[in-house]
Amino acid sequence: MPHLLRKAKAFISPAPIGIIAPASAPRTVESLEMGLTNLIKAGFSPIQFRPTYEAEGFLAGTDAVRLSEFNHFLRSDEVDTLIAVRGGYGCLRLLDHIDYEAARNHPKLLVGYSDITALQLALFKHAGWVGISGPMVAVEWPDPEGSNCAQFLRLVSGQDVTGPLDAPEFPLSTLNSGRTRGTLLGGNLSLIAKMCGSKHLPDFTGSLLFLEEIGESPYRVDGLLAQLKLAGILDRLNGVVLGGFTEAESSPGRPTWSLEQVFESYFAELGIPVAIGLRYGHFPAKIALPIGVEAELICSSHSATLNLLESPVIS
Repeated sequence: MPHLLRKAKAFISPAPIGIIAPASAPRTVESLEMGLTNLIKAGFSPIQFRPTYEAEGFLAGTDAVRLSEFNHFLRSDEVDTLIAVRGGYGCLRLLDHIDYEAARNHPKLLVGYSDITALQLALFKHAGWVGISGPMVAVEWPDPEGSNCAQFLRLVSGQDVTGPLDAPEFPLSTLNSGRTRGTLLGGNLSLIAKMCGSKHLPDFTGSLLFLEEIGESPYRVDGLLAQLKLAGILDRLNGVVLGGFTEAESSPGRPTWSLEQVFESYFAELGIPVAIGLRYGHFPAKIALPIGVEAELICSSHSATLNLLESPVIS
C-alpha cells in the first residue's frame, strides 16, 4: 500500500479535465467528438494536449507521443481529473517512464478502465493516487444516459461518500459468505496478471479485489487466476468482488468448465467473502468503482452488498 493516499479535489462545474489517450485510438472520430460534447454538457471543460489521436498500429500514437501527453498532464496544475479516450492496448509500455514524482506533487483523479487499469494501479502504488474505474470519452460518454454516467458524476462530486456500489436491478450474489472491509483494488484481470513480477503492481494485502474481463474463455480465465495465485496475491486478500466476464464463450465441442466452476476452484478455499455478479466491466451501463479507498463487503447466504466507506475525492 502507498504510504500516503493523495486524493484529488471533488468535481465542481465548470471543471477543466485533461483528455488522455495512453492506450488505443478512438474507434471513430464521431464517437470522440460526441463524447467531448457530452462532457461539456455535464459541466467539464476538456483540455487536449493534441488535437487528434492518429493510430500507430494498435496504439494511439507512438510511445513517445503518448508518454509526453501523459506526463504533461501529470506536471500540470491546470487539471485535477484525467479521463481516458478509451482502453485497448498500450499502457503497460509506458509504466517505466511515467513521472511518478510529478504525480506525487500533483494528485489527480485518473478515470478509465480495461487497459487503463495498469496506469491506475501503478499510480496508486508509486504516488498514492485514487482512481475511478469508470466511463471513457469515446466509449461511454457518447451515450451518458445509457452508460450510467450519472453514478460516476455523483462519485467524483463527492455525493456518494458512503453506501452500496451495486445496481439494484442487478443484485450481487454470494460465492463465499462473510463480512469484511479493505482497500478497493482491481480492474481488468489480464492487466493485473501481466503486471505480476513488476515493480508497478501494488501490495494487495488486506484489499478487496474487484475483477472484470472480456473475450477470455474459461480456460484462459483459469490461467490468469492461476497466475495471481502463484504470485501469492489471492492468499493476501480480505475479499473478492467479481464483475462482468463478457464474451467468454468456449469453442464449440470442446470440454470446458463454466466460469463459476473456475471461480469456485480458486476462491472457495480461501475462506474470505466473495461476491459475484457486480454490474462492472465491459457492459454498456456499468458501475464506476473507486480504486484505493476503503469499502465493506457483506456476503450472506441470500445476497451480497459492496459498500463504499469513504469518498474518492476531497470535498
